[in-house]
Amino acid sequence: MTTPGLAWVTLAIAAIAGSGVAAPVKAGGSDAPPASLLSGDAAHGAAVDPVFAHLQLERLGCEFSEEKHIVLLARPLRSTGTITFERSKGIARTTLTPKVQKVVLTKTSLRIRQGERTEEIPLDKSKDLRAFALIFPTLLRGDRAELEHAFDIGLHGSDSDWWALTFTPKTDSLRALVRSVVVFGRKGELVSLRVAEASGDTTETRLTKIRRNGAVPDSEIASAFGAP
Repeated sequence: MTTPGLAWVTLAIAAIAGSGVAAPVKAGGSDAPPASLLSGDAAHGAAVDPVFAHLQLERLGCEFSEEKHIVLLARPLRSTGTITFERSKGIARTTLTPKVQKVVLTKTSLRIRQGERTEEIPLDKSKDLRAFALIFPTLLRGDRAELEHAFDIGLHGSDSDWWALTFTPKTDSLRALVRSVVVFGRKGELVSLRVAEASGDTTETRLTKIRRNGAVPDSEIASAFGAP
């Protein structure tokens, strides 16, 4: 599997390479984080709990549009699709453009299906890979303690308006995979994700049409993860 494919699912978490959609809204728009949000010192520890309280989800469904900026390419790679989260199952991402591809991430493995080919990668072989891969589903479960094993977590803004959670690796070995992850939101809603890889590549993922918990039906979960 290529590094770009691995990078997305490690958040969403960061980007499966693609091309062919309009660029996401830039910072400063009415529905995008203010450009100054990440300025100043971040809050830590219990100060981030009000944001995590919004993210203790059972289910989430949304659409995404994404740009991956690769150091060696002049133009970003772009993709669109859907993301489905279910607390006990994990997170599934279906890329619809430019190529159909499904990625399912559980607590133990990463499964990638494209066409007739399926590849499965266990996460138990690398503590760092597992920590990186599970940032987004762990965040959606609202589990700050689990994330703090591997990352320093900082909060800019507040849960009453725009906020940004920053995740900075604690170890050199994890920093060899990722430099930072930033999750942006407004009040109780997620808005976008930014992943900066150790390679210098960055991925911006914008989330839209978000539905939570009971608004995500069983049929959608079965389609994303497979019937029980």
